Amino acid sequence: MTYVYYPPTPIVVPLTGDAGFKLRKTAQNLAIETGRLRGPQSGSEAERSYGFLAQMVIRNALGMPPINPAKDEGFDLSLPSGVKVDIKCRGGTLPFKEEYEGSGGFKREAKHNFFANQVYSDKLETDIYILTHLETPKAPRGSKTALPGTLRQKKWKLYVCGWVSKKRVKREGVYLPRGSITEQGNQWFAYRSEEIEFYNRHLNGFKDLKDIITIDKKDVKRDIETPLHLHLTSVDAVRIAIDLVGFRIMNKKLVGFIKQNLGINGNVPTILNPNQYYHLLRWLKSKGKVNDKEIKKLAAIMKEVEYKGKG
Repeated sequence: MTYVYYPPTPIVVPLTGDAGFKLRKTAQNLAIETGRLRGPQSGSEAERSYGFLAQMVIRNALGMPPINPAKDEGFDLSLPSGVKVDIKCRGGTLPFKEEYEGSGGFKREAKHNFFANQVYSDKLETDIYILTHLETPKAPRGSKTALPGTLRQKKWKLYVCGWVSKKRVKREGVYLPRGSITEQGNQWFAYRSEEIEFYNRHLNGFKDLKDIITIDKKDVKRDIETPLHLHLTSVDAVRIAIDLVGFRIMNKKLVGFIKQNLGINGNVPTILNPNQYYHLLRWLKSKGKVNDKEIKKLAAIMKEVEYKGKG
């Protein structure tokens, strides 16, 4: 069998009830065991347990044997075709969404993050990554939800999003050094490690988890050679294009082309608050460099935010 492409719509696997609790408990035990075998460099117990849980879900779906925690070859399982698979799992209290709400009324497309040192390492011999997301109950502020949780908890789900070749992530993903700013909903935060961003809409999806077993070397080669895709939110692509026009690197008409191509209607929100734009124009007005005409033009694009007596 050969893998047949399917749009990357996440497959949701509930991890509740007796069966789910048993898997979560086994993943916790494996994380404790690997901590003894490999030491602190193997990551936190929570991080390891999430990874083991995702591995077990996929192994069970494929009829594969349990995990051997002593193995450390840079991949989690080998398919019958010889394709080596590394299963990535990051967790959070929110469900995985292909698009999420953002400022300005525009949707933001979902992305996945890779640790750059893993993608650029030749010692980690994986051929492909399978991307997953674990939805968990809430934990104390600033900490990850620890496995196994309790038997009665309902908010345990694994989202299996799709796969991509390691070489394609290295070639096509966007490397961002530590301290780079990324947007999440209506908030911004700085990366604490060196990351590579790769957008969910460009993964190869699964109709069924058993489709994983059909991936062969030809499929990997085809993925490696796929044409370049855009790994930015549509909003950020327009923001960057506007900056490039300001730097006189490209023509203003290209902003219209990008907006049309990405389905962006209207003006995208800025990273800075609109009040900062108004402040700059008023300062320039005080210097006699602009007048109320420019301020009215700005008002047609963005509204000044008034204090409402809250916060």
